[in-house]
Amino acid sequence: MAERRRILPKLPARDILDVLRSRAGIVAALILLAVVSTAHAAERFGEGLLWRIDGKGAPASHVFGTIHLADARVTTLPSAVAREFKQARSLTIEAGAGSSSLATLANRMIYTDGRDLPGVAGDALYKRVAALSVPLGLPEVAVRIFKPWAMTLLLSAPQQDPTQVLDYVLARMAQDGGKPVLELESLDEQVSVFESLSESDQVALLQYAVANYERLPQVIERLIAAYLKRDLAAMARISDEGGGEDTKRIKEIFTRRLIVERNTRMVDRMEESLRQGGAFVAVGALHLYGDRGVPAQLERRGWKVTRVY
Repeated sequence: MAERRRILPKLPARDILDVLRSRAGIVAALILLAVVSTAHAAERFGEGLLWRIDGKGAPASHVFGTIHLADARVTTLPSAVAREFKQARSLTIEAGAGSSSLATLANRMIYTDGRDLPGVAGDALYKRVAALSVPLGLPEVAVRIFKPWAMTLLLSAPQQDPTQVLDYVLARMAQDGGKPVLELESLDEQVSVFESLSESDQVALLQYAVANYERLPQVIERLIAAYLKRDLAAMARISDEGGGEDTKRIKEIFTRRLIVERNTRMVDRMEESLRQGGAFVAVGALHLYGDRGVPAQLERRGWKVTRVY
């Protein structure tokens, strides 16, 4: 193993950071793969992007469902959303993506123990991954040392301007308006969802990402259409499509870790802001869906939850 470490290429950190900056929202992008049969239940929370949260003696707050994309169709806020955002005292988002966070993420995404992607995923899959990585601007020497889950993220996220992703547009608007911007999670917590997968499951997920790479733009277009209709159930159905039994098993793991468990953690952490009142909480729209989503959990905790938009 010591010999293997000596011949590993030096990490081209600038190249990797440039790719991470151009593929904003990469952690959230795995939701495209992860959400399976939550089980299309609880149509009470099957549609709606903006929810008013009342109760416990606090001024009203709002929870808004975002989609982690830089597309003018979604970054132009509907009047009902813009009104409540303007009146809010604070903004809370899932997690930030500053340069220091991206640098930390870059280091978590690569092997440092002597392994490499061809050795873990096999030469055949690696060659397909390397070919798809050319448009990302990643040199082959960098692709070689990425972990399978990391390459899955990069291949599952659209190339876009991170400063124009809806979540960060909101953060910038809040800062410009003098509102404090709070975060519900650390990047480390988000990454741990992927690193906790077994190596074989990471490889299976990468195989799925490669097989479905060409259809990703169509999937994103359908998700945007459903989002604009505020149809959370349709977004979940779109995300549920495709894959064999092994992929479904991994999706189920991801549904639990990436959606359900994080829903509970985010609700735990947002309640402090809700008790202060005037909070505007922005999380991915699929965190709002179903009887295990954020609005449903808040309702069970004694908050009055009303759909506004």
